[in-house]
Amino acid sequence: MATALELSPNQIRGLCQRYLDQDQDDSSSHPGFDIVSYQLKPTSEAPAGYLGSHFYLQVTVQLHNAEAALKLRFFVKAAPEGNASRMEYLEDFGVFEKEIAVYKNVLPKLEKACAQVAPRCYYADKNLLVFENLADQGYRMGTGRDGLMNYEQLHCCLKTLAAMHAGSIIQEARTGKRLPQSQPLAVVENAYPSNKKPDHLRIVNFHKSCSVFKKIIKTMPKYQSKMDYILDNFTDRMLYIFEAIRTSDKYQNTLLHGDLWANNIMFQYGKYGETPLQCRIVDFQLARYAPPALDVLTVLTIPTTSQFRAAHLDELLAEYYRFMSEFLKRAGLDIARFIPEDSFYQSVEEFRSVGLIESCLFCHMVMLPPSSTQKLTGSEDGFTEFFSNRRIEICQEAFDTDELYRTRLTDMIEDFVDNFVLKERN
Repeated sequence: MATALELSPNQIRGLCQRYLDQDQDDSSSHPGFDIVSYQLKPTSEAPAGYLGSHFYLQVTVQLHNAEAALKLRFFVKAAPEGNASRMEYLEDFGVFEKEIAVYKNVLPKLEKACAQVAPRCYYADKNLLVFENLADQGYRMGTGRDGLMNYEQLHCCLKTLAAMHAGSIIQEARTGKRLPQSQPLAVVENAYPSNKKPDHLRIVNFHKSCSVFKKIIKTMPKYQSKMDYILDNFTDRMLYIFEAIRTSDKYQNTLLHGDLWANNIMFQYGKYGETPLQCRIVDFQLARYAPPALDVLTVLTIPTTSQFRAAHLDELLAEYYRFMSEFLKRAGLDIARFIPEDSFYQSVEEFRSVGLIESCLFCHMVMLPPSSTQKLTGSEDGFTEFFSNRRIEICQEAFDTDELYRTRLTDMIEDFVDNFVLKERN
């Protein structure tokens, strides 16, 4: 595995060249530069997440036409080192191979066709990605530990999401090739594989998650009289996601992000306001090719409450469709040719439960209190313990002792049980 310090001087120079020339129409007119030094530092002492290690790469360059040296700072994402069980999980999962393919071969053409949706990537290879550092441009995550976004943030995110989906359609219309044909590695399904062998790591992970939710449901007084029915049918209703995220023969398919929770969306704000100006989407490790309503419903469910959705979901869905229409119109395409309005809302209705399924599956892990996550990510044993052995115990303890974790999971589980488990009974 390569790290930034193992990049050759020529590779370091190449990514600096791409950075310095990004706004130049003619790179030959650039005055040139020399690399003075470079160093790699972790973004923080705490582990950043389950699926990668994060660093800053600072490169000092001397421009040939300037006296003062220029310091460039990049954001680096690498596979985690020194953790055999996590690396085995990531290799089986295929996340780095896919993300490199997305950033290297898909997003540059898609963004050229429509608009920028992700951070610029200057190097993508060998389990290593080097990006522009969004934090230096005023981008930041938009939520606290509760993971909840407000209306303005979601509105901003939907515009960027629409640009990505529209860019996928525009690129296909221009080339005549569907994404699975031109870049199959970028959209191979790795989160919910069709191969449902019981020992597949994603199937095992899914069923362990369902065991957590059923354990929690058993503690909810409102379901005591219907408990047997709920427990007998809960996992089957959750399994719908394995069918729903497939490439569709019925609806228009586009590149999907597939992992739209709060930490994967960065917002840039104005100098004096809290209304976001624009956003960038990061972490394409679960990208797929499927109906865009799946992404839309996910981003309108994971970072929201059931109360918020009751008040604003319809309006935000309409705004997304309007954004899509505008992006396609700019490219000379009519949205009715690809996603007629009635077809879009039919897909929303058909896939409505997916957002809640994703919410449960993601949030029971990412919303664990800090005391739990430090134990999990701080050692190889902690990671293995959670994914293989003690998940129910760890999550139940968090549910019993942490009010935020309990409130958010209760809201998600009740919405799913009330509307997609018990309604099937009536």
